[in-house]
Amino acid sequence: MLEFEFRTGRVRIDLAKCKECSTLACVKACSLYGRGILRVKGGLPALAVPEDEARRLCIECLACEVQCHLHGNHGASIELPMPEG
Repeated sequence: MLEFEFRTGRVRIDLAKCKECSTLACVKACSLYGRGILRVKGGLPALAVPEDEARRLCIECLACEVQCHLHGNHGASIELPMPEG
């Protein structure tokens, strides 16, 4: 499991599902719509920057999850806790 936090939530990528993915759509989406904090390492998604930098750089665009579910193997998810109120 690849996990990292950003300002308002957490990204989780199930690397077991990524082993069966031929598109790695999450990495492509991060490079196109985000700030390129994901890269391919050993055929799997990995952080291209240190975790503390990923926390700061992630722009919460949700593209990695959306593209993974549309074109990948449903391994990426983003948690955005909703404040109670």
